[in-house]
Amino acid sequence: MGRKWAKTQFKEAFKRGLGSSYLMLKESNNREKYRDIVLWCCLRNTCYDTQCEGGRGSFLYQAIFLYENKDYFEEAIIRKFMQKNLDMGLFSQLCELLYLFAADGSMKAREALYEKYNALLGSLSRRNSSAVRESLEWLSVWLTSLDGFPAFKSIVIQFGEYSLNNSEAVNMDWFYSNAKNKLGAKRVDTFLQSNAAKSDYVKAFLNSVIHTVMQNERSVEPPTLEKLIEAAKEKQSRFRSRGLALRFSRTATEDELLRLAEYAVQETDLEIKLELLWTFKKVRFPLDEQFIFELTESDNEAIRDVAFEMLQHVPSDRIHGYAIDLIKQRKELANALSLLCYCYTAEDETILLEGIQSLPVTYEDGEWHGVFMDVEKLLDNRPVKMNSSLFIYMYRQTLCSYCRHKLIKRMSKRKILSQEILEECVNDSYEDTRDFAVRKLGKKPGK
Repeated sequence: MGRKWAKTQFKEAFKRGLGSSYLMLKESNNREKYRDIVLWCCLRNTCYDTQCEGGRGSFLYQAIFLYENKDYFEEAIIRKFMQKNLDMGLFSQLCELLYLFAADGSMKAREALYEKYNALLGSLSRRNSSAVRESLEWLSVWLTSLDGFPAFKSIVIQFGEYSLNNSEAVNMDWFYSNAKNKLGAKRVDTFLQSNAAKSDYVKAFLNSVIHTVMQNERSVEPPTLEKLIEAAKEKQSRFRSRGLALRFSRTATEDELLRLAEYAVQETDLEIKLELLWTFKKVRFPLDEQFIFELTESDNEAIRDVAFEMLQHVPSDRIHGYAIDLIKQRKELANALSLLCYCYTAEDETILLEGIQSLPVTYEDGEWHGVFMDVEKLLDNRPVKMNSSLFIYMYRQTLCSYCRHKLIKRMSKRKILSQEILEECVNDSYEDTRDFAVRKLGKKPGK
């Protein structure tokens, strides 16, 4: 007899990718009770951060495989896959699921993958968003996983033809590098180089990836203070400004940091001030620390958030009492809990645990995620003693399977990783967690 879970309990665990949910489903004598939840997760991207987590396709397919009627899932997945304007996280998940169906012999899944590929390729001639191009490249990667080198050659020719017939080539550098890793760098480059003289299409593709590689290999000059200030004032380019700020923090002299701090203090435009302060998330602010404490009470939420990160570089005896007072008042709770992790003492265990348990863990509000990551950093400090209940809570609650993997490794180092959790991790949604558990247990996945 398998363990019985309430549907809500199963859904919460399954959408997080916890191996315990798969084991429950595997042992259940009434899997149909949970069938709609499995499908619900197949048709939505339940990853918190797909870029870090790598997707849930394999985990979902493993659950689907427990059901006799796999058509129920496959047909619904194909219908969703054929829709337009899908979120990239969901699109990549559906690609992987259909790849797994096709690899197991499904002609319906194979046909759906190629039908979608042809539709995306055909739409490239029209003006469209970068999402269409990204989807096409992602799908191309899965097709080379499915059909190997023949698929690679066909895709190269098709993209080379597009490049020749249009003024702007499609950026396929990830497809190219993935093919080299998957099919062999020597084999891929030999094909491209030997066929470039015979085929204008192959030549066009090769030229496009060579151009991209050369661009990526160009050295980037360290940003100057003047360039940083200039970028901070360009309100349409916040991503560039913050990238420069973080690079500046690694190369700036003490004098440059002092001049930047003085400029930031004097700046009255809060949006520009925020960009100028971004550097001091990574290095200590060189002026009076009272300025930072004042910023933590700013009416501007983004300024407050940066100020709390700046406080992490202040001596712990100054910030400890401040963090504790804020937590007790339930004021700036997430920022205060993160700050406490940088000045933690043994007496703080209860207030830290209770504070973390009071944070809502949702996809919409990401404050919990930053706090969880700061707690994980704290746990790297081996002399710090903590009750295992904090670890277990974070393991069960986090929506990020990548963070769960890091937490599992920290639990192992502290020798508080139970046999039960290791058994669950063999079937976790995150591949590295599965591999880690398999090595620890000396067993094969799914056994």
